[in-house]
Amino acid sequence: MSRRQFTEEQQRKLRQNPYVYSVTATRLSLTREFKELFMEACRAGGAPRKILEDHGFSVELIGERRFFSIPQHIREEFKKHGEFREGYSSRSNGENVLEVQGHPSGDDELKQLRHEVDYLKQEMEFLKKISSIRNTGRQVHC
Repeated sequence: MSRRQFTEEQQRKLRQNPYVYSVTATRLSLTREFKELFMEACRAGGAPRKILEDHGFSVELIGERRFFSIPQHIREEFKKHGEFREGYSSRSNGENVLEVQGHPSGDDELKQLRHEVDYLKQEMEFLKKISSIRNTGRQVHC
């Protein structure tokens, strides 16, 4: 599955939006303030597309796939946790969430990225084991 990457110019434009917590080539993270604003506007009957556009997000800038998945991710975060956090938070293990007020510093962003890389490495090893079981029909012991 291919994911559209943000160019340096797109990243620069997105960073100018006060509702953008952080942006990398592959990830757009929104502020807690925007997520709360979005939910309130939706509850008041606002259309997700209009809410995003009114707050400086356009399909041309962030891409159609992200444009339509943002509302879904915001709703899921609220449904699962009853609250919002700044930026992106991988809550797969429950406790390992990076909480930073404002925009992340370089060290915090590096720490978060290293955590994500480690997590993805573990996930790949798990998938390799599953694939091995399916291909050979025998079990692999950890």
